Amino acid sequence: HELLDNKVHNMHSLEKMAKEIPVLGELPKLSKKDQKMVIKEDRSILAESLRIIRTNLDYLIKTKRAESGNNNIIYVTSSVPGEGKTFLSSNLSMILASTNKKVLLVGADIRNPKIYSFFNSNNIDKLNKQNSRNRDLGLTEFLYDDTVGIADIINPMVVFQNTIDVILSGKIPPNPSELLMSSRLRDLFSKVSDDYDYVIVDTAPLMVVSDTMLISEYANHLIYVTRAGVTEEKAIEFPLKLQEEGKIKGLCFVVNDVKASNLGYGGKYGYGYGKSIKKWWKF
Repeated sequence: HELLDNKVHNMHSLEKMAKEIPVLGELPKLSKKDQKMVIKEDRSILAESLRIIRTNLDYLIKTKRAESGNNNIIYVTSSVPGEGKTFLSSNLSMILASTNKKVLLVGADIRNPKIYSFFNSNNIDKLNKQNSRNRDLGLTEFLYDDTVGIADIINPMVVFQNTIDVILSGKIPPNPSELLMSSRLRDLFSKVSDDYDYVIVDTAPLMVVSDTMLISEYANHLIYVTRAGVTEEKAIEFPLKLQEEGKIKGLCFVVNDVKASNLGYGGKYGYGYGKSIKKWWKF
């Protein structure tokens, strides 16, 4: 059975498959009753695992000097839908914001927008009441309508006492690929990169559509979310090959949905991180 097992199970198994590419951390499997969004001062296993990912991401941002700009545009993608990229994008934004950093979360998966469902009304204190126009405008409206400005699509949100700005995807367009190739996207990223400490971009799954590839040049870091027990080794080889061919850059991995017994090294949460960090960051 073990010989035929070609799936990711936790960080340890992914590190073997990912070779030289850093694995930032892992997220625990949540039960139905577990809170799906981290709150301020959160001490849950989810929050602790996100802090480890945040620390390792900050390390990457500091050590990998960008050719241009602030090195703070972070795409979050996966091979197929359902692996947890929106879950990670939303929660990573929250944990980054909890240190009083300015964070922008962008819904760039314009064919299959999911960000909105994470920020449903019961966990939001205020969603930009003063400018209701922003509720109807998102990334797609900005890309096809020159009269829509960047300020028009930014929604400040307070979620569990964390404040983040969110750009929703907008209406699902008939021509997603053409829209994403608009030069307005370049303008947007260059502006928000200056205005925010972190720009987290939830993008389309890499193996399903070409959207993320079309806009990969704007990303400084690309976090590829894998799902324990689901993602197969060949799905890991795909982004490795893309990076080798120069089609994407800044690749790193996260494992989502890891069973408690598989978390960390030997199931002891946090054990071994300090020791292993030396071997991950081989740039």
